[in-house]
Parts: sequence; C-alpha cells; structure tokens
Amino acid sequence: MLSQQRKNMIVILKRVVVPYLRSHQFKGSFPHFRRVQSDQMDLVTFQFNRHGGSFTVVLAQAPATVFLTPWGEQISPQKMTAYDVDVDARRRLGSHSPYEDGIWFSYESAQLEQDYIRVAHQVIDSFEQDYSRWAQN
Repeated sequence: MLSQQRKNMIVILKRVVVPYLRSHQFKGSFPHFRRVQSDQMDLVTFQFNRHGGSFTVVLAQAPATVFLTPWGEQISPQKMTAYDVDVDARRRLGSHSPYEDGIWFSYESAQLEQDYIRVAHQVIDSFEQDYSRWAQN
C-alpha cells in the first residue's frame, strides 16, 4: 500500500514533471516514459525508494526497434522501459555512470503542497543540467 506522502508526490510529479517531459516529446504514462529519436529511444523511469521518502529517475537508451532484453524477451518500442535495458546501459539522473548513485529526491519532510512542488522543480532542474548531455551520448 502506498503511503499518503508517496501518493502526494506522484500527484505533483504528474502535474509538474510529466508536462515537462511531454514538452520534450516523451510519451508514456507514469512512471515510464519514452522518446523515439531517429535511431534510438530515450527512456525515463521514476523509481521510488522501497523504504519511502525519496525517489530517483532512471535514464536509459535503446535502439528504436523491437528490443531483445538481456534475458531474451522481445519488447516493442511502445512498451519499452528503462528497466528493460541492461543495468550497465542505464544510469540515474545526476550520475555519470551506471555505478554512481545519482540523485535521490527526498520528499520525506514534505508537509505542504509547496514542499512537493519544490521537489518536482528539483527534478526539472536536474534534467535541465544533466539530460541534454546524456541524450547526446
């Protein structure tokens, strides 16, 4: 069962961050988004901490064709998520490699709607600082 805090954070992410992703041509539904470029697909997945209070954003790239997972499953581009890509080929927002932790966005102390909105804007700011560099690789 999701905590009320997590539900609140998801509502704000959908209201604030999802429109930002859509403005950058991402499609999908929370927590998985994809953007097809000419020959590749950019993938974004929101991953919540199982202990609550924080989440991270997983980034990955894959060919923009039917994808064969490392375990042999074929996935169409419309169903692809960052979790389908080998762990060595994905990373978290704010990290430079798959083995760095990246940013965990904390909403643990959020009480008011403005607190959740502040966290959502931190996600957008991190995309602005990080994503264009990542998407060019």
